[in-house]
Amino acid sequence: MDASTTSRRADRRTMRAKMYELVDGEFDSWAEYAMMVLIVLNVVMFVVGTLVVDDGSKASGKPGHDMLCVGTKRCVTLSDAFVGVFSVFEIVSVALFSLEYVLRLWCCVENEQEYGRHGPVLGRLKYMSNGYALIDLFAILPFYLALFGVIRHVRFSTTLRALRLARLLKAEKYLQAFSLLEIVLKENGTLLVACAYYAGIVLMVFSVIMYYLERYNPETAVYFQSIPDSMFPTLVMLTGEFPITEFTTPGRIVAACIALAGVAFFAIPTAVIGSGFIRAVEEHDQFMRARSE
Repeated sequence: MDASTTSRRADRRTMRAKMYELVDGEFDSWAEYAMMVLIVLNVVMFVVGTLVVDDGSKASGKPGHDMLCVGTKRCVTLSDAFVGVFSVFEIVSVALFSLEYVLRLWCCVENEQEYGRHGPVLGRLKYMSNGYALIDLFAILPFYLALFGVIRHVRFSTTLRALRLARLLKAEKYLQAFSLLEIVLKENGTLLVACAYYAGIVLMVFSVIMYYLERYNPETAVYFQSIPDSMFPTLVMLTGEFPITEFTTPGRIVAACIALAGVAFFAIPTAVIGSGFIRAVEEHDQFMRARSE
């Protein structure tokens, strides 16, 4: 092996290491922030594209949200009314997401502990099977399925486009807060499970009480025909929502108790997560300060 070949390989490894730090390293980079903005824009376009507009207003250049056209042939979604704009945005987005996926696949072996030690082929195959890589794949999969004619049924095609929401999950790896939240949930998992258990007991007890109090009330019987039926309105009241209809006097008393119990229903787990999050942030800040010294 001559010196020039060795030099080229060293340069390639150096470039791959730099690319790894850019797209998948531990430190923030402009590429990570740019992808975060692109993800948010994709979700906004996906949601806005489902707005229903009157097809007759498209010619005037003033499409608007028109509930009167729902169920008629005049109705189109905003993505259909401006198919050119949405298509260009989709193509550009998929191109960037695809480039990101290829770059991550190329440089993932720089992570010696996770993938590099398995070799260039097996290491990349292992990367392709992890959760984040699968999310990256699902984010661009609908476009390529439609491009190559795999999707032909219109309704199925529209449903599969909901996989674009996977792009929102991609945001997790760009936000340090998600990593801290994961740490908090793991450290306080037992306590949170206990809170969920007692919350379930509270929900069940009040559901049973409301069922027996309101099942013969003409105003509320439709909501309390059985204990499973009564669980939904009871859960709604636990969240602090106003009672859905007129209760009997005993029902009002119990509804007031439900409202008070609802405070603890959310306050305890919120306090647990909040205090744990603060502690995790402080520990992270101390680690970063020690690392910079």
